[in-house]
Amino acid sequence: MKQSKSEFWSGEEYDAQYGKAYSNEISFLHDLLATYQASSLLDVCCGTGLVTIPLSNNLSRAVGIDFSSPMVEFAIEKSAAVDNISFCEMDAVDFNLGTQFDVVSMTGNAFQAFISNADFLSMLNRVKNHMGDNGVFVFDARLPCPENLEVTSGYQYWSSYISPTGEKVNVYGWDSAHPQSNDTMVHHVRRDYENGDQYHSKIELKYRSIDEIVSCLESVGLQLVRCYADWKKTPFTKASKRIVGVVSAL
Repeated sequence: MKQSKSEFWSGEEYDAQYGKAYSNEISFLHDLLATYQASSLLDVCCGTGLVTIPLSNNLSRAVGIDFSSPMVEFAIEKSAAVDNISFCEMDAVDFNLGTQFDVVSMTGNAFQAFISNADFLSMLNRVKNHMGDNGVFVFDARLPCPENLEVTSGYQYWSSYISPTGEKVNVYGWDSAHPQSNDTMVHHVRRDYENGDQYHSKIELKYRSIDEIVSCLESVGLQLVRCYADWKKTPFTKASKRIVGVVSAL
């Protein structure tokens, strides 16, 4: 019931594949930081700092935490010349930085990576403890719907990218239902390199409904104050397949 780290084995590889994928998240959070006149940011499940680093420009303090040491190490390497940022290897389920922040963010659908309710609630409690007075928490997640819970019969082509060594990498995946958790998918990933190498990984994602999310937030003293269908601020409707939520303390 714990998230596999196999998908996050290399910071360099992650950036090669996803380095240009977070522009909408950065824009959304940039506006939010300005709206709340925030001077500090905590980026939970920060990966290689693709969101944290560009947002640090107008802040006095930015911190990123992630459970993958290769991701954190690469984030530290990339931000070596930035004075107001730090990265730490910590699990979002039980982290404690001993300080609070104006804005806490969680992007990349990491909100779905906490499969058990115990881990999910523990993460929310930790987030709340790190929110300052009038602080806000922002997250994104895909919602349970037939499209997101579809089981596939075998590997299908997903995408391609150029590896850090200049090789073309074709990414294939297949989706299966988690054997122990309802509304949870196991995404099996295979990367095929031009030299014939393959890398296999997986990621488990829990698809909680909007009602479940609201209930869990309220149980730890948090409330959903605004929501959108995506990072472009598309209005949220009953037909939305994902959510970007803005959360404050009750």
